[in-house]
Amino acid sequence: MKTRVVGILLILTSLLVVSVSAFVYVQASNTVTQTIVEVANITLSPAALGNIEEGQTILYTATNNSALDDILSVTTSKANVYLHFDTDLDGQSSNYATYQIAVKVGDTVPGGSSYSTGDTLATLTIASPDTASGVDLDVAGSWTFDFEITTTANSVLSDQATTVNIVVSAESTT
Repeated sequence: MKTRVVGILLILTSLLVVSVSAFVYVQASNTVTQTIVEVANITLSPAALGNIEEGQTILYTATNNSALDDILSVTTSKANVYLHFDTDLDGQSSNYATYQIAVKVGDTVPGGSSYSTGDTLATLTIASPDTASGVDLDVAGSWTFDFEITTTANSVLSDQATTVNIVVSAESTT
């Protein structure tokens, strides 16, 4: 009788080991895919912003410069898409004492988002020209973004044409 009980317990234990092994195997085989898509290339130049005198500080906003109003439009089909802004702002240190770009939520914000029109999502500067972690678009839908730019020109010997290039990419994980 004891042999029979021990035999049944051994069979049940072996079935338990097999099922746990199968569970661990299934868990280990899950994969995450990542999609990164370039959504925009933006070039800011004196033609878009206007002239600045040496030593002068100017604040460009969507209100006083229509080129910055809804400068970026993104439509997502998933929540938690991360926008990354990569710029060459660090190359402007010889031309500007200050060159700061505030990325603000524009007039179009999907319902249910924790963001509101005018919220600042990222600030790009000469010292910190990129968004390493990205900006989380917390809900799916259509978004627009404005830029608010503050510049202070350094002293120069002559007119200098300067441009800032911004590459915007969207990252989604599933």
